[in-house]
Amino acid sequence: MAGLMATAKYISDDGVTYQMRQDASNLTAAGNVAAVGTEPGLPKRYKPRHILAAHPTTGRERRVAIGDPTNGLWVGGTTTISLPDFNALMVATSFVVKGRIGERRLK
Repeated sequence: MAGLMATAKYISDDGVTYQMRQDASNLTAAGNVAAVGTEPGLPKRYKPRHILAAHPTTGRERRVAIGDPTNGLWVGGTTTISLPDFNALMVATSFVVKGRIGERRLK
């Protein structure tokens, strides 16, 4: 089931603010900020930083992009994120942050 898409700001490790497309529910849950629309698009060779969030009972993981490197989900101050559970009629569920994957820029 695909959600509604939105455009979020993404502050890259190179200091440039880009815009990236993201599921609207993930944008809100991760505390990302909506893009103004004047930011350049995130280059295809950039793979944004993200967290791996595990469902509390099934263990299934979801990947959620983090737009700001000072976000508590990224720096470790926040260890859970409320995401819709697609198997339970979209009921909000508290997923546990299991990992943090840094930005990659491919050549």
